[in-house]
Amino acid sequence: MDLPETQDPQPATALSIDARTWYVDVQFMGAAEYIATGVLDLPGGGLALVDPGPATALEGIEKGLGARGYALEDVRAVLLTHIHLDHAGATGTIAAPRPALDVYVHARGAPHVADPSRLLESARRLYGDQMDALWGEVRPVPEEQVHAIEDGDAVALGKGEEARRLRVAYTPGHATHHVSYLDEASGTAFAGDTAGQRTTGVDYVLPVTPPPDVDLPAWQDSLDTLRQMDPERLFCTHFGPHDDPEAHLDQMETRLRAWAEDVRDGFEEGADDEALATAFDEEKIRQIERHVPEVRRTPYVHFGRPRESWHGLARYWRTREEA
Repeated sequence: MDLPETQDPQPATALSIDARTWYVDVQFMGAAEYIATGVLDLPGGGLALVDPGPATALEGIEKGLGARGYALEDVRAVLLTHIHLDHAGATGTIAAPRPALDVYVHARGAPHVADPSRLLESARRLYGDQMDALWGEVRPVPEEQVHAIEDGDAVALGKGEEARRLRVAYTPGHATHHVSYLDEASGTAFAGDTAGQRTTGVDYVLPVTPPPDVDLPAWQDSLDTLRQMDPERLFCTHFGPHDDPEAHLDQMETRLRAWAEDVRDGFEEGADDEALATAFDEEKIRQIERHVPEVRRTPYVHFGRPRESWHGLARYWRTREEA
């Protein structure tokens, strides 16, 4: 994975959503607008983080928290939308030295947070020699700090009657163990990758469909779930908040369906997968270039990676045919 720095027109590490809700650009691999960590101020003191990113971005998190006068010692909870390393890799590094810190994760993801060995084995096959440089150390979270959450749960964070409540909804499609959180205080739905990739201030939503867990019917249901949450805004880990949730979800649904159909209709007898993936990648990058200003384009191309999305969608169609 080649991740050159992108030019950020307004360099910042800590950005406000409202008075008690903000986010940190973790400056992944030295680049802006790749990974956003949601931050919630909690009643009674302390913070909660949503998707802290990989261990290689810890310095960026610390700088972002420091810009608001906080440190990692102020973190009381970590909420994970799913356990992919770009979202959750730093969780153990943050949580293990702080026994009072709680980690919330889908019930299917919880065992892999406590023992990431199988997750790391799979990721190493994918990333090879780049594994450590990209994601850094992935430490286990002590089991007693891991809370497996179910669809429909409500997580209460902070002290007293003013505790901050987040409603939990299972939102598979990108990953079988994906959840989204509706923060009732701010009206923000933290949607991880379910709502795709979109940089704040850019009107282009990119589906992110890498193998192995893409499930199109489940994803459609998850988009409907996000609509039913009726959020005031969506928050995408890649990258940031969007105040037009209905239009955003409509665009995501339309483009996800179009990409899936392009992959299915593009299969050719005897054609090499890499040739098909390359053609798909080139066409989607041209589409990105038509809709995304050049100064904001790099994260879409180098992190959104349409080539990998072809492989995820191709696997979906082939698995369906075999079934």
